[in-house]
Amino acid sequence: MFKYRSCGKINSFLNVLSEMPNGYHKINTHYQLIDLFDDIEFKENDVDKIESNAKLDFESNSIKRAINWFNKKFNKDQGFKIKLTKNIPIGAGLGGGSSNCATTLKFLCNYHGEDINALNLEEICFSLGADVPVFLNGFSSYAEGCGEILKERYSTNSSYLMLIPNIFISTKKIFDSKFLSFDTKIDKSINSLLNVLLREDEVFNKQYLGLESSLGAHIFKKIKLSGSGSAMFIQDPEKKEINLICNKIENNFRVFQVKALEYYH
Repeated sequence: MFKYRSCGKINSFLNVLSEMPNGYHKINTHYQLIDLFDDIEFKENDVDKIESNAKLDFESNSIKRAINWFNKKFNKDQGFKIKLTKNIPIGAGLGGGSSNCATTLKFLCNYHGEDINALNLEEICFSLGADVPVFLNGFSSYAEGCGEILKERYSTNSSYLMLIPNIFISTKKIFDSKFLSFDTKIDKSINSLLNVLLREDEVFNKQYLGLESSLGAHIFKKIKLSGSGSAMFIQDPEKKEINLICNKIENNFRVFQVKALEYYH
């Protein structure tokens, strides 16, 4: 049996700059890895099968897509019984699926003796997902392109209070939205997808705007969105702020603290 962990991420900022001819979007962002992990176990088996604590369609799951891509790329054929323990919320903008995909590729490279550093990040980005390259690289980094052009490595030493409503947000829906507009300059203080979510998802809109009345303007202005999902965070919250949030937040939110990771392999 082979045991792996795959970490999550937040986007400390995210600017959408333009749409590419292939339908993907050019972005400028910072990926901050965090110490929130899914656990994945691989055991040799006649055929691929998965069991998980989350409801998943295995054939469309990122782990299965990684296996199919790898087998085609390297002309391999093997089977695994896979146990996936999900702790990273699905559809929250924390990169859980992309991280699972990258971890599976790492495992398969190790298992078959392939050089993981020889993998083409651009090919992986467009075949398996824009967030997969940063997890393969394993370092908190600034990124450009669609997420595959990893620039300067940078990590905070921060802790983050995560506020995650029980809402699944489709990345494709957000980037296909008629409300999506493009940034003309880099602004590291914003996630430019926030306004899209507020207009596309009524439930998210209600819960997000409800935070100002329940938590107060001082705390509300510190709340940022991660990625294209529903997860929000406050960087380096004060203890009194944490206590207030935990007492005021509604039951339809998950609230927990994570720490920044400089790297994770």
